[in-house]
Amino acid sequence: MSDGAPTRTERRRARTRESLVTAARSLIAENGVSGLRVGEITERADVALGSFYNHFESKEEVVEAIVADTVRAIAAANTPLIESLDDPAEAASVSYRRFVRLADEDPELARLLVNLDRAEARSESMLVPEAQKTLERGVETGRFEIVDTSVALTAIIGGAVAVIQGILEKRLPGDADIPAAQGMLRSLGIPAGEAREIAGRDLPEMGLGDDGGDGK
Repeated sequence: MSDGAPTRTERRRARTRESLVTAARSLIAENGVSGLRVGEITERADVALGSFYNHFESKEEVVEAIVADTVRAIAAANTPLIESLDDPAEAASVSYRRFVRLADEDPELARLLVNLDRAEARSESMLVPEAQKTLERGVETGRFEIVDTSVALTAIIGGAVAVIQGILEKRLPGDADIPAAQGMLRSLGIPAGEAREIAGRDLPEMGLGDDGGDGK
């Protein structure tokens, strides 16, 4: 009997939470955040109204959960690719650009993200583990010149959120991820010409680096 195995109650609780998040996500897709109602979420999830408040304090909290779950899933899907890239600078550029491209590839999610209370801090909490590893790898290999990785990470993610907002508001072009990534690499100590070249590369396919067994 493994101490780490979830109990039946914990599994049921997790399933209920997932049902609520899935229901809220579909309702947002249909009616937007402003039209989201707790009663409709529980009805769509087929659970009692009180069950909602066992998991979330408000509809704003379930919206945050949707964003967090989705962004973490995207980060996890990117991990094999990022870890397969030998150059930490390219890994940082690819990670950064994929995050910023949410504005174009999933604008509804991107709007939810930038409109969260303390969006930059919340984005940081979602992305820190993998991003921190990339920065630390760059420092260890001498690729990056960073005084403090935590400060650098805060600045990078805050800047990325601002670029996403600019794209959504049409103040910035849809391909703003490229010059933004170039500036990010410059801030890490990458020379200007090299930063421009790395940031301008075609983004690799998501499957790259997976252990798919399809061969080279």
